[in-house]
Formats: sequence, structure tokens, C-alpha cells
Amino acid sequence: MLRYGPLIMDHFRNPRNVGELPDPDGVGLEENPVCGDTTQVWLRIRGGVVQEMRFKTRGCPAAIATSSICTERVVGMS
Repeated sequence: MLRYGPLIMDHFRNPRNVGELPDPDGVGLEENPVCGDTTQVWLRIRGGVVQEMRFKTRGCPAAIATSSICTERVVGMS
């Protein structure tokens, strides 16, 4: 049985930044043909820096959790 660590479980149970971002500066969509997971992201970029990111993911706990973690980590990056 696959077990996930506490960080993954926290973000799976309480995902951050879920949902569409109105009037985004960028949109991305990725689909995994092997397992069927899909992730769409919306970005707001000002002055070349990510100000906000949101996502919608349909997939396994790891896909949902890593999408949530990504939204927190990329804010502030160029």
C-alpha cells in the first residue's frame, strides 16, 4: 500500500489556491496519458514575477497535493 507523508496529506486534505483565477496572464493545462490525471493552472504575473497562482486538478492525492504545494512555492518567482 502506498503511503504519503504528512506534507502531502495536509495539502491533499486542505488544498490551497484551488479554482480559476479571473483574467489570468497565463493558463496551462497538462494531462498524464498513463494515469489520466489532469491539472490546469492560472497565473497572474506583474513585472515578470508570479503574483498569484491557482489550480484545478483531477487525479490522485499526490497530484492534488503537489499542485497545491506548487501554487505556494512559485509565488514571488520570476
